Amino acid sequence: TTTTTTQSSIATTQVQVKSCIKDIIFVLDNSGSIGVENFQLAQSFVYDLINALEFGPEEVHAAAMLFNSQPTLLSLFSDNKATVLNALQSYTYPASNTAGTATGAAINFLVNTLLQPSSGYRGGEVLIYFITDGMTQEPQSVLLSATNNLHAVVGTKVVSIGITNAVNAAELNLIATSPSFVYMVETFADLTQVLQTEVLAAPCVTYSSSSTSTTSSTSSSSSTSTSSSSSTSFSSSTSTSTSSSTSSSTSSSTSSS
Repeated sequence: TTTTTTQSSIATTQVQVKSCIKDIIFVLDNSGSIGVENFQLAQSFVYDLINALEFGPEEVHAAAMLFNSQPTLLSLFSDNKATVLNALQSYTYPASNTAGTATGAAINFLVNTLLQPSSGYRGGEVLIYFITDGMTQEPQSVLLSATNNLHAVVGTKVVSIGITNAVNAAELNLIATSPSFVYMVETFADLTQVLQTEVLAAPCVTYSSSSTSTTSSTSSSSSTSTSSSSSTSFSSSTSTSTSSSTSSSTSSSTSSS
């Protein structure tokens, strides 16, 4: 007889999932106070940020712009990394640059031009990296109105990066989504790989997801039944004994069991 037994076990595994925003805008200050060498450092920093991202139709789409006293568009949203990188590299900071800083105007341009479907914005969550070396030369009311308009766009998250002691911490906090999204460094040389890693991780969310799996195992067992038999033998002057049988002999013997 064969008996088959099936046993099932259920295992639950916790998996860490990282989710990051995929529509990204880079806003880089190119005002006259920066200078050629420092701008090149900032430009390289943004280049490395873009290069670290995974672009594609279902992945990152990025746009880029500059600002001083006037905003300058570098690239609309694109899912092609090379397109955005080439647009960034194509700009050469002029040695004779004396432009001022109009942060509010830059933010209004961003909202009215880039955060539009016609610019390739997919809607929903969008991440903005705002990099500057100083404070706006506009009335504070202009900046306040512009930042209110920016943060009114649902899903907007802004990381502000201030460089040198000429920046205004209050303005950086006004621009950023939260104080945890504000970064300040003393010099352009401090735009390092470490800072790059930090600002790329800031808008990402890591959460736990449960995965359940069921495993089945089957085993078989056999049982054997053994029987014994009785036999009768006739012998001449000979007695034979077998398992579970009895024989006796005479000249003519009869064995029974």
